[in-house]
Amino acid sequence: MSFGPPPSPFTQSRLTASEGRKKRTSLLVGVLLALVAALCSAGWLLWGPGTDGTASANRPTSAPRAPDAIRETVETPPKTPEGGTAAEHAVELKEGETVPAPGLWATDKIVAKGIADVVKGIRIKDSEEAWRIDFPGLICAVTRHVSVDGRTAVAFSGERLEKGGRTEEAALAAPCDRVAVFDIDTGRKLWDKKLPGPSGSAMSVNVTMTRGAVVAATGQASVAYDMTSGERLWADTATSDCTDTGFAGGRGLIALVECGDSADPVFRVEKIAPRTGKSLWTYEVARGIKGVHLASSSPPVIAVAAGDVRSTTLITLSDLGRQRGTIRLEGDRYEHGCDETFSGRVEMCTGVVVGRRQLFMATKPRDFSPEASRGQTPNEVVAFDLATGNTVRKFDARPGRPMFPLRMSGGKVIAYREAASSPSAAVSLDPESGKETILLLFGQADVPEMTALEPPDVVYERGRIFLSATGVARAEDDGPRLPLMRGFESSG
Repeated sequence: MSFGPPPSPFTQSRLTASEGRKKRTSLLVGVLLALVAALCSAGWLLWGPGTDGTASANRPTSAPRAPDAIRETVETPPKTPEGGTAAEHAVELKEGETVPAPGLWATDKIVAKGIADVVKGIRIKDSEEAWRIDFPGLICAVTRHVSVDGRTAVAFSGERLEKGGRTEEAALAAPCDRVAVFDIDTGRKLWDKKLPGPSGSAMSVNVTMTRGAVVAATGQASVAYDMTSGERLWADTATSDCTDTGFAGGRGLIALVECGDSADPVFRVEKIAPRTGKSLWTYEVARGIKGVHLASSSPPVIAVAAGDVRSTTLITLSDLGRQRGTIRLEGDRYEHGCDETFSGRVEMCTGVVVGRRQLFMATKPRDFSPEASRGQTPNEVVAFDLATGNTVRKFDARPGRPMFPLRMSGGKVIAYREAASSPSAAVSLDPESGKETILLLFGQADVPEMTALEPPDVVYERGRIFLSATGVARAEDDGPRLPLMRGFESSG
């Protein structure tokens, strides 16, 4: 009987509960058998039958979702794809000022945007500021995850800003020592907690969410809180040669653990029970790997850097932590987003979209001109089989309009198609049929380019697409107000 491909030269896998791992201290022990049964039941309701193992490929699931589960909206095409402005927001800066702007989240009522030490809620339709949350210090870590009932989390500095302290340099220097959860629709901060252990920097703190829990790693400690009450579920502050570097949330929770000398680290990936912190299995990464990022918690997918700090391979794992397939990243061929410079984030790989059976990445955009390209497509969105790592389908972008996957929508993929001189688009890609369906066409004025030095945040939610800068700088010839975010929706 076969259990998948043999271990690659990069890794070898073994099942273990917590062998070789520093002990996590559980502060809340659930009834494990009931929890496992509930999760198994919820997993069936979530995925059900569909083209990618999901509840439906073209309509929202009718199965009820827990309010504190992580949102996975299934989109439907609008009445007309012609788009108009849904919301927009600009920021005022002094000449020469540069500020970070992390975080972009949307519901059917509000689009929320972080900038420096503030999160603002912008009302969809009239672009008026509906609410704002002022933090004492700079926002230093965010998660893209949103709960079914519209909650998300940020980490921030509890140290008050000094005058002129809203810069990127200040963000790196300030301690990143607190985490908060807020309601996107109302702007209500639900709870705010001091992270345990020594204060980490913005380079080392990671925050994520999974069903019912908010989980953070500081570089010195790791901790989980109940999403609703803010009660601490477990924490690991023990001094050890091994450290929880970060976590990937969403449908599940996996941890990246780093051991030994930072010049020659040894990594392992563990599946974690969110309510107890218990390790359910361990996947050991071979020695010599320079870095690991977590692309997906369920199905588990990791990116490893062999011989350099740049990711060279994606490795897919089974639900039991065994290796399934490998995908070679082939130098600069793919726009995977796993190698953000000068960042300590672990849950990234923003260009990798993982479904139940397949994984999607875009190839790097090519320069396009009718004379030189001779019909060459500007790039492709490539689908890979998770079980084997083999390519199973390609979606060609159109001339001059490179395309990038954003997220799953049932069994289909929502992608952003960028165009400089004609309308950009949000499209739906069907891996079963190979069909591309236009969801939204929208203008390009003041929209940050996906291929810029710092690509924008892009969120597609409830038939709307939002694009936002992740940092803003005012040059000498700029006016005081700089565009920060724009959103588009169907005009039908």
